[in-house]
Amino acid sequence: MRVVPTSRRSGTDPSAGSKAARLMQALTRGQAAVEFALLATLSLIVLMVGIQFAIIGQAALAVTQASYVASRTASVNTSVTDSNISSVTNNQLSPSITAPANALTVNMVTAGDSTCVPNRTFGCQVTVTVTYDATSKIALPNPFLGMTFPTTLSSTQKMMTE
Repeated sequence: MRVVPTSRRSGTDPSAGSKAARLMQALTRGQAAVEFALLATLSLIVLMVGIQFAIIGQAALAVTQASYVASRTASVNTSVTDSNISSVTNNQLSPSITAPANALTVNMVTAGDSTCVPNRTFGCQVTVTVTYDATSKIALPNPFLGMTFPTTLSSTQKMMTE
């Protein structure tokens, strides 16, 4: 005697199961596309904000290095004056903060008694402040989704003359 499988119901179309499977597969593919579109947009926004902060952070490091170089130059070379410290600093800047001429300002202040102010003798304190206008480094709209990017970067270094 032969046994017939009972998986098929009598009176139903054999292709009906495959239509339901295809419909379910199409629905899950559509769901995956929608989820990908939402997550890809969010991921792209996070990536762009991260890149923007990296660019600003790199410029901040370059401004700190510029203030160190300027204060070191002023402490070693006593012939550098307040008026030409900016040109001396611009010659040694990182290429990442080259911008319009008015974007970078360098201020030097000599503290001490009357012997320090005109000619900076040994032991006089020199304070150099470098300020950089970083608006040229911002590629995203400012503010962007409630985040405001810094546009003015500043660093101050103090050294004693040698």
